[in-house]
Amino acid sequence: MENEKFEIFTKELLKWNKIHKLTNYTSPEEIEEQIKDSLYPLEKIKEAKTAIDIGTGAGFPGAILAIAMPDTKWYLVEPLKKRYSFLNYLKTVLGLKNVTVVPKRLENSDIPPVDLITSRAVMPTKEIIKIAKPFLKKDGKILLYKGSNVLDELTGINASIISKNNRNYVFLKGDEWEN
Repeated sequence: MENEKFEIFTKELLKWNKIHKLTNYTSPEEIEEQIKDSLYPLEKIKEAKTAIDIGTGAGFPGAILAIAMPDTKWYLVEPLKKRYSFLNYLKTVLGLKNVTVVPKRLENSDIPPVDLITSRAVMPTKEIIKIAKPFLKKDGKILLYKGSNVLDELTGINASIISKNNRNYVFLKGDEWEN
C-alpha cells in the first residue's frame, strides 16, 4: 500500500510541477531519490506519536514520513499557498487521515508540543532550534536533513549525525543539544 501511495505522490508532484513549479525535480527517478532520502532515518524516529515538519514544501520529508508512519499525527507546516494547496490535495488523494496541513509559519501556529520535529534545508540549525523549542515535548527529538556544510552550523550544539552521500541527518534530543 505504501509503495502505491509513493507512486501516486510522484505522479501528482510531476503533474503539479508542470504548472506550479513546486520543486526542481522533473523525473520520477529524481523524486524517488528524494523519497528514499526522506525515509532513510525512519528507524530512528518511528516511535513518535506526534510530529511537526517545518517548511514541508512539496512534501519532503513530512508528507513522505506521514505516509510511512500512519499511526503518527503529523502537522505539515507550509506557509506558501501553492505548496500548502498541493499538500492539502495530497492529503485528500492519499487519504492521509493522520495529517493536518498548517498554512502559516510554525511560530504563528497553535500546534501543541510534539514528540518529533523534522525539517529539511529550511534555515540554519540554531534558528530552527529557537523556533522549534516551544513546540517540542521535553523528551522529544529534532531531526534535521542537512547538507555537507552541517558541521559549521553545529558549533556549540550536542547532536548525533548519520551521514549518507551528501546528506547529513542531524538528531537533537530534548534539551540536551545545548552545551
